[in-house]
Amino acid sequence: MKKLLIILLVSISTLSCEKDNLIPKKDIPDWLKESIDALEQKIEAEPTTSQAYGSWVRYEWKNNYYFEFINPISSLSATPKDMNGDLLNNYSEYLNEKCCMRYVWKGPKYKEY
Repeated sequence: MKKLLIILLVSISTLSCEKDNLIPKKDIPDWLKESIDALEQKIEAEPTTSQAYGSWVRYEWKNNYYFEFINPISSLSATPKDMNGDLLNNYSEYLNEKCCMRYVWKGPKYKEY
């Protein structure tokens, strides 16, 4: 009985951690909310689109947040954008120093590798 209870508690905590991994909606900039809404509409209209396998993530770098759309089945590299939606210029330094990845949104077919 104890083993069953432990397994149940671990399973529940694992599921709840997945939900908590997304950043709060209030922390998502308006430009990104609009982009996510458009992306969800496209996926709903065309469920086989490769964008259904992607996700938006947020990184920290030099006390600021930057957002990237990552897609493991695409050959395009992620293009970091700041809180205003502007592209980042100093890409190589950012790549080496960014940290603290958090998911903003995950496509319905997104898988972590």
